[in-house]
Amino acid sequence: MFYDRVKQEIANRKLIGKQDHVLVGVSGGPDSIALLHVLHRLSAETGFSVGAVHVNHQLRGEESEEDARFVREFCRSLALSCDVVRVDVSGKRKELGGNKQAIARQLRYDAFQEVARKRKATKLALAHHTDDQLETVMMRLIRGTGVSGLAGMEWERRWQGIGLIRPLLGVTKDEIEHYCREQGLHPRLDSSNLSNDYTRNRLRHELVPLIHSFNPRVADAVLRLSELIREEEKIWEKLTLEAADQVVAKQENGQFLVDVSSFLHLPVALQRRVVKLILSYLWDYGTHEVTLDSVEQVRNLAQLPSPSAMIHLPGGIIAQREYEKLILKVHSSTNEQTTPILSETIPLSIPGVTSLPGLLGKIEVLETDEPIHRMRMGPNSAVFDRDKLKEPLYVRFRRPGDKMKPLGMTGRKKVKSLMMEAKVPKRIRDQYPLVVTKDEIVWIPGIKRSGAAPVTPDTRRFLYLHWHAGDGPNREND
Repeated sequence: MFYDRVKQEIANRKLIGKQDHVLVGVSGGPDSIALLHVLHRLSAETGFSVGAVHVNHQLRGEESEEDARFVREFCRSLALSCDVVRVDVSGKRKELGGNKQAIARQLRYDAFQEVARKRKATKLALAHHTDDQLETVMMRLIRGTGVSGLAGMEWERRWQGIGLIRPLLGVTKDEIEHYCREQGLHPRLDSSNLSNDYTRNRLRHELVPLIHSFNPRVADAVLRLSELIREEEKIWEKLTLEAADQVVAKQENGQFLVDVSSFLHLPVALQRRVVKLILSYLWDYGTHEVTLDSVEQVRNLAQLPSPSAMIHLPGGIIAQREYEKLILKVHSSTNEQTTPILSETIPLSIPGVTSLPGLLGKIEVLETDEPIHRMRMGPNSAVFDRDKLKEPLYVRFRRPGDKMKPLGMTGRKKVKSLMMEAKVPKRIRDQYPLVVTKDEIVWIPGIKRSGAAPVTPDTRRFLYLHWHAGDGPNREND
């Protein structure tokens, strides 16, 4: 009966096709041994192929080694391929810190991906069942989740270019163990599952039995709820993608730029789902659980009256508020734009082109007697009276107390204030190019020029400066 039920679910949900090569994650416990046994039997009937992968986390000494030997032998008895991958969870934890179970899960899925690629698998089958679904939903409720989190685990989803399937999601732990006894299977028992040191184990041993005392069929009820939510999620997914298209101003270099005004005009439900979509993408759909707390932190950041703020989220995600933009990205040295600090001033070639450090681009200087209206002008350009402007000209970064007398103003103003008015993000103000003489700041490219050497009807020679902005801090792309 168990076999027939699983077979029927696979057929009804089209989880496996005749041409598929299915890689089964096998720990050696009852769930994964039953799954591998069922798929091996079914493959003989339908024609798809099956292989196994076992990940040795090296956390339980000789017990872990015995698990690996057992899985190898079991696969040999079924004439199936078996890849055993050793991962160093303890070493990785010392290197990175963090939760041991989370690191083990990440390394396990990395191993699955590696073997799936090597074996050219089209499906990865995992042995989660109905009781696991109940535990997953309860864990999400405890940690904090939105409605979509109540959908629990999916029967099938795309993962790393292949299908990740859970053929046992409709059967209980008791049914799996009964099948093992009926078929004469003798799976391994993981001693760590008996401990209450982990939250999930405590939930399994203490909370779930209590819930079962109120309703012995609670797992089935949760499974039905998850199915209903998942059907509704298909509609929400379409609405969320449409909303994301409206509010995500730009997506590049592994980061998302969200227009705050457009985002805040969305209904709150869509705000949450857009944030969750972005975080899921940054966390590679499964590396970390997207919690309601993380989503709400990002929403709160968007609503802050402060034009500049930053928060750190789990998994190395950074969310930054920069005026009317919200930036979400994974913090790493590879996607950070780095600009060297200018310890010295850089002389400008007059005339000529001067390259700036890092990603700041270059400044072009022209001497001309062409009238101003014939020159290409814009925020990244400035024109001075050539005969009145003191030389030489240099480029440097902002210094404490810097002030400039903007064109048209009688007094001097702090460069910091001018940058804030121009909504230059705080993180790049100290790496923003300034054009100076020995005595004063004459131009903040893309923002304002000073009152030095203004062009008048009597001007005969012009000095024309243009900033060809690079990929670093800039007010306007050239």
